[in-house]
Amino acid sequence: MIYFGDHPPPHVHAPVGRPGNRGMSEARFSIDSGELIDGVLPAMQVSQVTAWCRRNRTVLLADWDRAQADQHPAGRYD
Repeated sequence: MIYFGDHPPPHVHAPVGRPGNRGMSEARFSIDSGELIDGVLPAMQVSQVTAWCRRNRTVLLADWDRAQADQHPAGRYD
């Protein structure tokens, strides 16, 4: 997820747990490097999200810029 008006550096939020559960939290990943900024995920999921960020870096950065300008991100990711 990318939140409107979020703080730098450009990053995405990866939900951890099931929506609506008390234990749900988020891990944040750098869009530039794909590296985990904070939060906790199993190692396999960290590597999957890192690879996904790296594969989709250009679209994610464009969507980050749109979200910071309060425009709906239009990108699709694989």
